[in-house]
Amino acid sequence: MTFVTIPTGEGRIFSELVEEVLQYGFNDGPQVNRRRIKNWINEAQRELARQVDAPEFQETQTIVMVPGQFKYPLPEDFLRVQDIVYELLSTRLKPVDQQQFDLTAPALVQGPPEIYTLYQNQLWLYPGPNSTDPLLMRYMQRPPTLVADSDVPVLNQDYLLLLTDYALARAFAAEDDIEASQFWQGKYEKDRDAYASDVQDRMDDRPRLISGTWGGSRGMGL
Repeated sequence: MTFVTIPTGEGRIFSELVEEVLQYGFNDGPQVNRRRIKNWINEAQRELARQVDAPEFQETQTIVMVPGQFKYPLPEDFLRVQDIVYELLSTRLKPVDQQQFDLTAPALVQGPPEIYTLYQNQLWLYPGPNSTDPLLMRYMQRPPTLVADSDVPVLNQDYLLLLTDYALARAFAAEDDIEASQFWQGKYEKDRDAYASDVQDRMDDRPRLISGTWGGSRGMGL
């Protein structure tokens, strides 16, 4: 079987990704059709948002504290928290598990929050706030579902091949073509790992050694 490399481009829309998948010999039939391909593409983007801390899935929310209130709703598109910062005090809140949080008494003790936990769709703080100061929460968001043909994926345009890799693996599996399905699944996993490496390690600004010096404290570069 011959496999074709799917090209990427700028500003590609939902319908173009669906058509890319159909071009691999699918005829919009009972096993593989536009509806199922759309579902697979959306499934792929949600999976990537869960697995990779990519900048396009990062979001922030300001939480205005209410004195005496220690429970706050999480954003509707919330997937997982990255950190919570009390900017006015230049501190970061420490995450704890539910069991550890249960040893506190946020309803009885008030002060600047120091720790937090998540329960269902809520953020819990301890101590219970005693001011209306804001907290900054950085979190990973669930991408919106692509619906209209003109919708543009949240995923960086340079990595849209991941969505078609994933959809092709599911499409060939639906037609019991195990060899082709395994090929595209393997390609998806390899491309996903390369994507994660690219977007999760973006800081090249590191200390450098000055030529002719030793390492360690005396060899710190500029």
